[in-house]
Amino acid sequence: MRKIKVAWICHFSNQQIREKIPLSKLYFSNFLRRLFGMPDIHYRDFAPWITSLITEFEMLKNVELHIIAPHQGLKQLTAEFEFNGVYFHFFRPNIEYTISKFYEKYIPFNKAKFLLSRILVKQLFKVIQPDIVNLVGAENPYYSITALDIKTVPVYVLLQTVLSTPFKDKFNFNPDNYQIEVENRILKSKMYFGTASRMYHDCVLSKNKGANVLEFWFPTQRPPFIPVQRIEFDIVLFASSLSQIKGVEDVIDALSVVKLEIKTVKMNLIGSCNEKYKKYLQNKIIELGLEDNVIFNEYFPSHSDMFKQVKRSRIAVLPNKLDVVSSTIREAMFLEIPVVTYITTGTPYLNKDNQTVLLSEIGDITALAKNIILLLNDSELHNTIVTNAKNLAVRIFSNSSIAEKLIEDNSAIVEHFRNSTPIPKTLLFNSDNFPEY
Repeated sequence: MRKIKVAWICHFSNQQIREKIPLSKLYFSNFLRRLFGMPDIHYRDFAPWITSLITEFEMLKNVELHIIAPHQGLKQLTAEFEFNGVYFHFFRPNIEYTISKFYEKYIPFNKAKFLLSRILVKQLFKVIQPDIVNLVGAENPYYSITALDIKTVPVYVLLQTVLSTPFKDKFNFNPDNYQIEVENRILKSKMYFGTASRMYHDCVLSKNKGANVLEFWFPTQRPPFIPVQRIEFDIVLFASSLSQIKGVEDVIDALSVVKLEIKTVKMNLIGSCNEKYKKYLQNKIIELGLEDNVIFNEYFPSHSDMFKQVKRSRIAVLPNKLDVVSSTIREAMFLEIPVVTYITTGTPYLNKDNQTVLLSEIGDITALAKNIILLLNDSELHNTIVTNAKNLAVRIFSNSSIAEKLIEDNSAIVEHFRNSTPIPKTLLFNSDNFPEY
């Protein structure tokens, strides 16, 4: 039986990959960034769900997988290699990815944005000749824009965070206009989408009535076994980047309420952010009298080191406002740390059978603080949540099952694209299983 040839267009990084491609020391990029008051950039792991899914595909014999991805600091235009049966094709993205804010402010070439990326991916696509392309995330134009040039094979768009939802104004979230423009072009022109979000499902169909939406869950980088750590904090919020949309300001506000009852409460904020925003957060903490209650940690270059730090806290407060079920929530469940979060388009699903997380409405600081206090004070509830969440995570966030489902999706989409064969209903998104947002 012929293997299906699949190409992913995505972005990610891990230590294993960085050891195999020629990377610069970023001296020039960081010199320019310092010149304009911007912090240095460093290589670090990100998008661990991509790494997790690649690991699953390494064990599958019925698919030939090609990864097409940008990587900052690449010394040459492309770097290609095969590892464990997977073919990697890295390309150097446009200069604005490295010094983006400087570039966009002083060289606003809107029409020419990401031209190099588009040229390089077109060349790679012609050589690979895949049966189908999986675009992982439409919200990152420095690579997602390349999917607009693919016309001869189906493109299956796996939705990570949709920026152009009608709810973005509610969250005081203002993404870059060009991000919205590219995302909308993808949502309106492509015909196959994967999501586990009712909001994203409805958003796609409102823009593209003929689209086919399949149910798709992203994998989780299941944390390795971590020995019991000495508990140093009551609360942890962790994210690759600290931002308003990740709920960091809400958590700080909630902490001020929690402190009225638990004077010595300690919180660990883990994640990167620019100096201006960090200063804003620090001023907010001082204004609320929380300077002795909050400790910052930069996001760790290695995910395993980050997990060790997370395990030093009793509970995780992760009030993301746009994510379906964020990777950090899933990771905390595997780490056996109970979670307090917001009601989003995906999180109520977690409590469908048993209570696995504590939920409150987005922006309800009083309810958020109440859930934090409840989980910190009630050891029986704490233990019940830990057990229920771990059981659920093991059952529905199985990476091997997610990989098998993705292969089924791809095969069905190719048949539909080529022969108009109906996509099985079992693969399609079922609105009855997901609440309205």
